[in-house]
Amino acid sequence: MKWIFSLVLSFVVLQSFGQQLFPTISSDKGTPPTYHINLNEATVVASHVFSNDTDRYRYNQMKHYVKIVLTYANAAIKTFYEIEQATASMNKRSKRKYIKTKENEIKINFEDKLKDLNITQGRLLVKLINRALKTNCYNIVKELKNPVTAAYYQGWGKLNGIDLNDDYNPENEPELERIMRSLGY
Repeated sequence: MKWIFSLVLSFVVLQSFGQQLFPTISSDKGTPPTYHINLNEATVVASHVFSNDTDRYRYNQMKHYVKIVLTYANAAIKTFYEIEQATASMNKRSKRKYIKTKENEIKINFEDKLKDLNITQGRLLVKLINRALKTNCYNIVKELKNPVTAAYYQGWGKLNGIDLNDDYNPENEPELERIMRSLGY
């Protein structure tokens, strides 16, 4: 008996809220009102089936690493756009000076945290930046600093197994793409 009462009560509450929240449009006086609601686009993805526990572990580990690195990638992307916007009308000398101050800010805020990342997280950071900016990190460093600095960082990255000159291709990284979509990016 209680469940019937709660069902009726919830129906009445939903009915009263439905009339207040959704706009009604009626074409004629004799027809019942038509309710309209705009929903965000939703992507339906099949559940991921793993072939074994090792694949499941690697996927969950990558997802964990992406969540760690995503904050740094977002900060890097935001800083890149700030630099692009601020230096658009500057001459070469003031542009270098501005970039140097931004570089110092980044070192103060993130250097200790980025040193704690492992090589896999570094690779993911580079891939996420490439994915968001649609250009590779080598070209970004070459544009903002100079080709010699870009070559130095490329060499250092190669020694650690990170290629700054790789372009991001979603077809080559299906797991990373699935993770990013599941996180809403």
